[in-house]
Amino acid sequence: MKPLLRVFSYVDKFHEFVAKTTAWLILVLIFTMTYEVASRYLFNNPTVWSYDLSYFLSSLFLMFGMAYTMSIKGHVNIDIFYGNFSPRVKAACDVGFALLLFFPLWYLIIATMIPHVQFSINMNEKSSFGSWFPIIWPYKLWILTGLILLFIQGIVEFSRDLIWLIKGGERP
Repeated sequence: MKPLLRVFSYVDKFHEFVAKTTAWLILVLIFTMTYEVASRYLFNNPTVWSYDLSYFLSSLFLMFGMAYTMSIKGHVNIDIFYGNFSPRVKAACDVGFALLLFFPLWYLIIATMIPHVQFSINMNEKSSFGSWFPIIWPYKLWILTGLILLFIQGIVEFSRDLIWLIKGGERP
């Protein structure tokens, strides 16, 4: 059991590292938006790349922060019901919903996304929604990576709850 708990701890620490490292990119986003505003309003010369870059960076924050948010139990629950449950009932609900919704949905999303990303890489797909027209396969690849990280964290949380329900004691 201890090796498994150690793996859980490593996964949590890895997701924390990814989220905190990605958070530093907020400085790039701040610089980008400041530069865009100054270029547009002070020099009447807007950039063609700031919209795309801000869009891509914002998605990066979201995708790479989801697994960490799950690891600290930061995602939203329906507290009208869930908040009144005991910790063991919450764990049982989490296990049930993971089996019923989380695993099947994330499997479908990831399985659908993989060929989409492969196609984008093979075609060297370019963005059509901005005026810079950057390649977007890195964008799609980090969305897929974020989904996989969240799926892995979901497996860890499911396993923790299941172990706790079976063995009792404190939640691992």
